[in-house]
Amino acid sequence: MPASQNQSLSLRLLSPGAGQCKMPRGAGRTNLALASTRSRVIEVDVTRVLATLFMVQGHTIDVLLAPQLRQGFFYNGWLFLRGLTAPTFLLLAGMSFTLASLKYWDSYLTFSPKFFKRVRRFGIFVLLGYAMHLPVSSFRNLAGLDSAGWQSWFQVDVLQCIGGTLIFLQLLLLLCKTPKRFAQAALGLCVFVVLASPLAGVIEWRHVMPLSLASYLNFRTGSLFPLFPWSAYILLGAAMGYGVHLWRSGASSLRWLLPVGAGLLILAGMARLPDHLYTQVDFWTTSPSLFFLRVGCVSLLLTAVSLVTQWVPLPGAAVSSLAQESLTIYFIHVSILYGSVWNLGLRQLIGPTLSGPATLTWIAVMVLSMVMLGLTWHWLKQSKPQTSYLLPSAAALAAIAYCCV
Repeated sequence: MPASQNQSLSLRLLSPGAGQCKMPRGAGRTNLALASTRSRVIEVDVTRVLATLFMVQGHTIDVLLAPQLRQGFFYNGWLFLRGLTAPTFLLLAGMSFTLASLKYWDSYLTFSPKFFKRVRRFGIFVLLGYAMHLPVSSFRNLAGLDSAGWQSWFQVDVLQCIGGTLIFLQLLLLLCKTPKRFAQAALGLCVFVVLASPLAGVIEWRHVMPLSLASYLNFRTGSLFPLFPWSAYILLGAAMGYGVHLWRSGASSLRWLLPVGAGLLILAGMARLPDHLYTQVDFWTTSPSLFFLRVGCVSLLLTAVSLVTQWVPLPGAAVSSLAQESLTIYFIHVSILYGSVWNLGLRQLIGPTLSGPATLTWIAVMVLSMVMLGLTWHWLKQSKPQTSYLLPSAAALAAIAYCCV
C-alpha cells in the first residue's frame, strides 16, 4: 500500500457443500469429519468481498479527490469506516486460512506437496509486496541507492504482513498437529503480540539488526503494516476460524461473535484500561485498546453480515470467487491507482484534482472493473489452470527482464 500522507493517516484512524459438521470430542483428532469440512463460509466470504471493495473505493478517493473536499461530517465518517478495512481484511485472512486448513488437515501435518505449494503461494505474496515498492527501474541502480531508498523498499506493506504471518501459521500448524492446539497457540500468540506491541514500538530495531528485518517489527522505519501489531489480527482470525468450525450450524456460524464484539468494545471503552499498563503507548499505532476497539467493531460487522445472509439470497459461487481473489484485486488496483516503476498510475496521470461526482464515477469504474477482473481470473484458474499459471509467470519474467536492462 503506497505510503502517501493521506493514506497513512487513514490507516491510523478508526473513526485505518452445506452439511453440519462439529469437531468430535477430544477435537484434536483429525478424521473423516474434518476431511469433509467445507472450507468456504458464506458470511466470511461476503465480509471479505465487502472489505475488498471498500478498500478499492478508499484508495480511489485517496488518489483522486481534491484536498479541499476532504473535510466535514461525511468525510470524517468515511475515515471512521476506512479505519476498519485493514483489520477486517487481515482478520478474515487468518480465519480463511484455518477454515481452508481444516479441509485438508492431514496433508499439512507433513512436508507434503500440498504443504510446499501453500508456502510457495504465501511467499509470492511477500515478493509482490517488495516488487510494489521497488525504488528503481533497473537493478543496476541499486548500487547507488541511498538510505532513504533502501528504507522505502524494505517497508513492510500488507502483502508482506499477510504472507509472512501465514507462512508462520503454516509452520505452527505443523508443530501443533491438532486443530484445537493450533487455535490455542494462535490465540496465545495474538495476546502476546497485542501486549508486546507498545514495547516493540519504542525500540530502534535497525540499530541491532539489519533494516530488512527491523522493518517487520514496528513503524519506525516507515512500514505501514509491521508484524507488531498487525499480525495480531491474522493470528486472532486463525483462532476464530476454529471457533467458526465448532459453532457452524444451519442458522448461523457467527452469532457467537455478538457477545465477543460487545465485550471487546466495553473493554476498549473502559478509560483505555489496557493502555495504563505502559509508560509510553501510541494509541493510533500500538495501543491494545485500539486493537480491542477494532476487533469489537469487526466482530459486530461479521454478526450483522451473518444475520443478513440468512434473509438475502446471494450468488454464493460469485461471492466465493471474489473472496478468493481479494489479494489479486489488491495488487492490481493499487498498481493502477498509485503506479509503480513499471507503469504510471492515476495518481501521476490525474492526481487529487477531481470533484465529488467525478471521483464517484471513477469509484464505480474501479469497483466494476475489479469485480470483473476477480471473476474472470478465478474462472480462468478453474477452467484453464495451465494458462493461469503461465500468464503471471510470463509477467514476472518480463518485469525481471525490464529491471535487468
